[in-house]
Amino acid sequence: MTTPGRIDGKWEAAPTWRRLASGELPWTLLRQRGAILDGIRAFFRTRGFLEVDTPVALASPNIDPNIYPVTIADASDRKRPFFLHTSPELSMKKLIAAGSGDIFYLGKVFRDREGSPLHSPEFTMLEWYRVGGTADDIMRDVESLARELSESLSGKPEIVRGAATIPLSGSWSRWELTDAFVTSLGVPATHEAGLRKALEARGFRPGVGEGWEDLFFRAYVDLIEPALAEKGACFLTGFPAPLAAMAKRRADDPAISERFEGYISGIELVNGYEELTDPAEQEARLHELVAAHRDKSGETLPIDPDFLDALRMGLPPCSGAALGVDRLVMLLLGRGDIADVSYR
Repeated sequence: MTTPGRIDGKWEAAPTWRRLASGELPWTLLRQRGAILDGIRAFFRTRGFLEVDTPVALASPNIDPNIYPVTIADASDRKRPFFLHTSPELSMKKLIAAGSGDIFYLGKVFRDREGSPLHSPEFTMLEWYRVGGTADDIMRDVESLARELSESLSGKPEIVRGAATIPLSGSWSRWELTDAFVTSLGVPATHEAGLRKALEARGFRPGVGEGWEDLFFRAYVDLIEPALAEKGACFLTGFPAPLAAMAKRRADDPAISERFEGYISGIELVNGYEELTDPAEQEARLHELVAAHRDKSGETLPIDPDFLDALRMGLPPCSGAALGVDRLVMLLLGRGDIADVSYR
């Protein structure tokens, strides 16, 4: 008995879904991807982390005004939707509150309204938490992980992106977000009128109804991120507290959070922070997120009561990060589209 499409055990003409965006057959790249996933797991296991497999379908999703969860039917109650998780964050923090210690997750997450060479509605996320760790500890994890994976693939601690070679042998540079905005636009990140004027001076035309957050992200995406391409591997640090609802505020400046984002060649790779552990403050900030998401989408998302109970039980000081694995694989293998390195 023969298998359709195969001759002597090999694909004669792979259908579209078996080809990469470039038209190549995917087997070599998918094997390399598999080796990278093995390397990620080895990295964390040798450091004493426990891998966890958290629920994918949730009664209460992560809430972010800029992220839209995918809904599915609840077989036991058709009137109540379930949400495919956009991140394992809430589930992992419940485990930490219960005493799990350092943990990591490597698996699929889902986000609606996503689609580009750097975005997909279904993608692979690495998320990890260090109990007692700081944002600095997590940034060092990012540096070490990228370096070890690049060395295992090419024998060199570097990433080649076009004509640029980005070294990964040392610490990544850091750029405080306040300094980035002042350098790129001449105004602080939190100055609404100044941002509007600076954007208009550069040819952008913000709408009359756009508020501070809209202006911030317009400036961030169109001016700050492109400037990061010249910085190689770097971290942006110190995000405004309103843009980090689950992050701890800085002790010396409550308007700033202990949140960072990591970039390679101008491509966002990782988002991390020192976790907010105060249950009352976290609940208040979650209600603000619900209102902001409702204003944008018209949908009111439920807050997870079990997550709030876990915080009240006591979430120990910890820090964590979420890393886009498809983007990391794309960078490590010198590709320009995550579809080239993922099974889509």
